[in-house]
Amino acid sequence: MGRPDSAVRDAPGELEVRSAALRAGVWLGWLSIAAVLAGLVLGLPARHRLVLVALIASAGVANGLVLAVPARWWMARGRGEPILAIWSAGLLGLTVAVVLIAGVRADLDLLLFLIVPFLATVHSGVRRILWLAGAAGAFVVVSALAPAPLRPGQLALRAVLLAAAALLAIQLADLTRRAAVARVELRERAELERVLLAEAHHRVKNSLQTVADLLLLGRPQGAAGRPFDETAARIRTIAAVHRLLAERRGVDVSAATLLELIAAGVAPGARVAAIEQPLEATCAQHLGVVANELIANAAQHGRPPIEVELRREQDLILAVRDHGEGPDGAQAGLGLQLVERVVERGLRGSFTLRHHPGGITEARVDFHPGGGCGS
Repeated sequence: MGRPDSAVRDAPGELEVRSAALRAGVWLGWLSIAAVLAGLVLGLPARHRLVLVALIASAGVANGLVLAVPARWWMARGRGEPILAIWSAGLLGLTVAVVLIAGVRADLDLLLFLIVPFLATVHSGVRRILWLAGAAGAFVVVSALAPAPLRPGQLALRAVLLAAAALLAIQLADLTRRAAVARVELRERAELERVLLAEAHHRVKNSLQTVADLLLLGRPQGAAGRPFDETAARIRTIAAVHRLLAERRGVDVSAATLLELIAAGVAPGARVAAIEQPLEATCAQHLGVVANELIANAAQHGRPPIEVELRREQDLILAVRDHGEGPDGAQAGLGLQLVERVVERGLRGSFTLRHHPGGITEARVDFHPGGGCGS
């Protein structure tokens, strides 16, 4: 059932289990003290009541001191075990003293039923067996030495119930420990996957930047080189998305950060006003490509100031505005054709390009958060 203490103490999830058991032990301590005091007030048939009250009050002070011990001391290998040993010994010693002072008629030996689960949870391996044996020894002591000892039938019933409580506590403690280990291992596995995913995004980003640089090496001079520039810019936009994903360890990308990064590279003077909308990787790539094309189009064919906005109404709305003359009625170029296709198939939204009164041209993309973007 148990492993050696040195292995269990360092096992994943052990500290989580012990921390929960310590909190439960403190609360059980306060409840036990309150129950004994209430019993005395209500006429519990106990001997030496004043001595018993003083002893219980001392137990309350000790229980309060437990809260003053720093949590890191409980969990430290060098300090945690000795402190737990003192606490466990104090609980058993207090129970023995209370029963011997009050007599068995007060039934205070039933406090052992609260102590046994605590001992089975905070200790493990060989130490747990020894402490449970100590609890059994405490039961034997109070049964043999307390005034007006219990009848054999009462002793047998208590012994069976204590053994059952110990077995049940051990099973529950082990189940809790295994569940905690599983949670810790799941968190560690998820963290490892995030690290590996971040490394993958970093490598993809570097590869895309290399592709863009290689593309520009063969760039012809003059106007014939513009398609090379535009294609390299699109590749770098996708690389920027992977850069953000690498920085975030594969977690969702901030739309505001993405748009600011793209605008700074394409139109440095553009004003960006975007909500802090999280985007998963595929959505961020689609939105990045669309934003790159629209901002580049506004910079090449419009006039400043250029404004980039992402807001939420019923849908998410990306709007890119400039102060140019707007569409001239000619067939859409490759960039706008790419925008229309990505918006329709990637973002599952709609795209419009209009010239408004006042000399403002607005390219607008509407897409629903449930269509693969946002949350």
